[in-house]
Amino acid sequence: MKLSRSMVFAATALLVSHSAAAEIYKCTDEQGNTRYVDKPCAGRSVIITPTPAPVISEHASGRMDKTKRLLRAYEAEHEEEQRAEARKALEQQQRIKKCSDAKYYEQNVTHASRLYRTDDNGQRFDLSNEERAETEANARKEVERWCDSK
Repeated sequence: MKLSRSMVFAATALLVSHSAAAEIYKCTDEQGNTRYVDKPCAGRSVIITPTPAPVISEHASGRMDKTKRLLRAYEAEHEEEQRAEARKALEQQQRIKKCSDAKYYEQNVTHASRLYRTDDNGQRFDLSNEERAETEANARKEVERWCDSK
């Protein structure tokens, strides 16, 4: 006969609530239903003497501590992996932004009719052909730096 969870729970509850010397009766009625009680019942009943719970050995306790330490180490490693993935995703987003900015700057530099620089007083000076070529080359280098396939 299979025991249901509720019957096992009831039996366990009775075991816990009574002292080790107490008796528990397993009663079966005419329909075959089984129940656990602390007094004999009419019909068929069987006396069940509870046994004390097994004592956990030091060896088993040590294994449990080792298992807990391993689980904590695994969780710490997993959290570090998640942080590394988040950092990598952030760096990728920043790289995409810088690539976009570099392309925009290169587009403006290469298609501008005039390029200039300003001094400390805010006065503008047109770039020479050499300075313009250098500025365009620097803009291309920035695009290559941020827009490569890394």
